[in-house]
Order: sequence, then structure tokens, then C-alpha cells
Amino acid sequence: MHKIFVNNILQRYVIKEWFQTFWPSFLCFEILIFLGFVIQVLHKGLDIIALKSLIPHIFIQAAPYSIPSALLTATTLAYGRLSADREIIAIQASGIHLRKVITPVLVIGIIFSLFTLALSAEILPRSLYQIKLLQERAINNILAGRLATFQKKVLLEPYQIYIGNVIDNVNKDITVIKYVDDYVTDIILAEEGGIEVNSEKNKIFLTLRQGEFIKPNYKKAENAPRLGAFAETTFEIPMGENKHDFSTKHMTIFQLFKRNNEIDRELANCKEIPSDFEEARREAANNLTEHQNQLRQLNKKRKQLNSELKKSSQNLARQKSKLDGLANESKLANNYILVATENLIQLKRESKDEYYIVDDMDAKILEIKETIEREKQRINTIEQKMVETREIQNTEIKNIATLTKSLEETEAKINVLLRKITSFESDLTVASKKRLRRKNDISIHKRISQALSCISFIVIGIPMGIKLRSSHLMIGFGASFMIILFVYYPLVVTGSVLADDTLLPVAPVLWGADGILLIGGIVIYRKLSAQNKF
Repeated sequence: MHKIFVNNILQRYVIKEWFQTFWPSFLCFEILIFLGFVIQVLHKGLDIIALKSLIPHIFIQAAPYSIPSALLTATTLAYGRLSADREIIAIQASGIHLRKVITPVLVIGIIFSLFTLALSAEILPRSLYQIKLLQERAINNILAGRLATFQKKVLLEPYQIYIGNVIDNVNKDITVIKYVDDYVTDIILAEEGGIEVNSEKNKIFLTLRQGEFIKPNYKKAENAPRLGAFAETTFEIPMGENKHDFSTKHMTIFQLFKRNNEIDRELANCKEIPSDFEEARREAANNLTEHQNQLRQLNKKRKQLNSELKKSSQNLARQKSKLDGLANESKLANNYILVATENLIQLKRESKDEYYIVDDMDAKILEIKETIEREKQRINTIEQKMVETREIQNTEIKNIATLTKSLEETEAKINVLLRKITSFESDLTVASKKRLRRKNDISIHKRISQALSCISFIVIGIPMGIKLRSSHLMIGFGASFMIILFVYYPLVVTGSVLADDTLLPVAPVLWGADGILLIGGIVIYRKLSAQNKF
């Protein structure tokens, strides 16, 4: 009973000593990391006025980084002082095992790990989502004061462009919103402007006239500060800019698990994609782009063939109508000849009866013969035209047959391309879903490993503090910074790069930093125990 009582007093003493160094360390790291985040967002273009509304969220973002650092510093200082004052030797000399003074801090580390996990998994994503809502409110405030409705919204990363209306192909009442990560940094209002795509330079030129620059206000639009006006300005926006997707960081860890389960169900019946899905995605995207370009060319060719086929059909119909007209004209001329011939016979018969005067009779016969000759020449001309028309008609028939065959071949090629495009789209969708699943896995493991790094920092901090045997504040901070800056975060960054850019398993590369610190702490502790340097 006496031993239990002594152990309880000793553990309370260690916890008290530990917390005396933890709170100042936490406050110090929180302020340092907070200032670092503030400098980042200010460097991105956000101003002090907009920053006021974001201060609570920036403190929340800093906490998952400051808590593990403060735990390491507090543990190093607390056990360093116990070792420097020979209290650890005294504890061992009294027959109390060292784990009695280690266990309470390990328990605290587990508690803080769970708290940090809740912070990273649930609270931080919700805070980031609130920042997104704040920025949307800032945009809505501007749009509400500027545009009752807008006809078009154009997304040109990192800009969003709202166009009030279009008059004579000129964009009127333009609002341009510039983003940097999660933050709206600049807003531009202009009376009119234009968007020009330069394929050769692979750029988009945004020209604005009669406008002004303003800063976003996350509270009231009328208080948004005006930074200056301009008569005309042009922005160069690189084409193909990567689109930033922040949906993962806005999702809680349970939402990420749920989304992964949905992706697994969607992929269950999909065809198999090679293990290197990134390469498969790029190949599918390239093939898709190439075949879509071919499809556009074939559609253009099909449109041209249809146009030519329509013209040939119309010409064929015209030639048929012309041929019918010439046939009718030829028939009419033949009728004239028949009538004239009958009249000529009749006149000759009457001339024998001496009914008419000879001169009148000869004149009429000559007139009828001239009419017959004229109509015969007309028939010859008509027959020549009919021959030419039939040649044109035959040419158009052959042309229609050729165009129809080409159109059928083009349609067949288009159908083949559409099937290939559908296949490539399916491959791209599957590969993209696998990529998204890996991205979600990376986010999950990053958050959990960052939270559980609290335990690793305490495990490495205990033997490191005992080995240093110093309660000096600067030594404790220096040792902590050495571990954090030169061991832990380089390993974290390396793991993140490997997870993002390679197909190595996510868990080992992201948990490597925690594992190395944990193993290193255990190894140092065992060596100290073996050497009996307590």
C-alpha cells in the first residue's frame, strides 16, 4: 500500500513537472507556426482586413503541428531536468522502476494523439470548409453589389470570370476573382472586356477596360477597399494550368473512408487497369485527346462530304429538270415541223388546182420551208444540250456514288473512333478513380500519422532528455528543433513526395518518420538501460 502511495505521488510530480514545460512550449510553437501561416497567406496576396476573419481558423491549422513539437520539447526538458538533478538515479535507488515515471507521460502522449487525431480528422477539415464558405460569401457580396444575374461564368485557373451580359460579341459588366489555394486574393471589376485564345503561345489573353482593383472583404461588400482604377489592362493566363482540387482537405476522415468504399464498389465491376495506374491514366488521356482530334477531323470531313453530296444532289435534280425541259422543247419543235410539213403538202396540193396566185404560193412555201429548217436547227441544238446535260448528270451520279462511299467509310471510321473513345474514357475514369482513391489514402494516413507522431515524439524525447541531462531551456529547444527540422520533417516530406509521385505503398512511406523516431527512441532507451546511466 505504501509503495502504491509513493508511486502515485511520484507520477503526479512527474506530470506536474511535465505540464510546467508543456504549456509554455505549446504557446511558443503555436505562435511561431501561426505567424508562419500568416506570412504565407499575406505573401499570397491576402490583406490584413481579410485576415482578421481567418485568425481563428489559422490557429486551428497551426495546432496539429505545434502540439507534437511542444510534446517533444516538454518531454525533453522535463526528463532532462530530472536527469540533471539526479532525481532519476534517486528514483531507481529507492527501488522504483523507471517505467513508473515514464508511463504517465506515455499516457498523456496517447491522449494528446487522440486529441490531435480528432483535430486533424474532423475539426481542421471543417475549419478549412468554413474558410471556403467565407471566400464564397466574399464573392457573393461582390456579385450582389455588381451583378443581379450573370450570363456566363468562365473558369481560367487561377481566375473565375463572371460576365453580366454580352452585347455585339462584347462582354459587359465583368467581375474577375483571383484565387490562391483556399483564399480569394484579388477582385477586379470592369465595364467591358474580351477573352482571346492564342494557341501558338499557349496562352489566354484577358483584356479589361474601364475597371478597378479591389480587395475581398469577408464581411461586408461595401467596405471592400479600392486599390486603384485603370482604363485598360491585359492578363496573360497560361493554358492548361492545373486545376486545384481541395475537396479532399475539406472532407473529414470518416467522409474519406466512406468515399473510398464508394470508389471500391464502383471499381468492382470495372475492367482491370495496370498497377501503374498513373501511367495508364496518362496514356488513356493522351489516346483520348488524339482520338478526339481525329474525331473532330472526321466530323469536319463528314460535314464537308454532306455539303458536297447535297450540292451534287441538287445539281442532279436541276439537270434532270433541265433534261425534261429540253425533251419537252424538242417535242414541241418536232410538232412544229409536222404541222409545217402538213401545211407545205396542203399548199402544194392547192397550187396544182391554181387556187392561189403563183407568187403568193411560192412565198408561203418558202416561209414554211424556212420554219421547218429553223426548227430542225433548234432540235439539233436541243439534242446537243441534252447530250451535255446527260454527261453532267452522269458525272453527278458518279460523284454522288463516290461521295456516298466516302461518307459511309467516314461514318464507319467515326463509329470505330467512338468505340475507342468510349474505351479510353472508361480507362481514364477507372485510372482517375484509382488515383483519387490513392489520394484519399494519402490524406487519411497523413492525418493519422501526424496525430500519432505525438507518441513517437514522447518516446524519443524521454531517452533524449535523460541523455542530455540538462534543464536549460535553450538546450531543450535546440534538441527538439534538431529532431523536428533535421530528422522528422525531412522524413515526412520525403514520404509525402514518394507517396504523391510514385506507386510505393502509402502506409510505409507516410508512417516511416513516426516509425524511425519510435524505433530510435526505443533503441536509445535500451542502450541507456544497458549502460545503467540513469
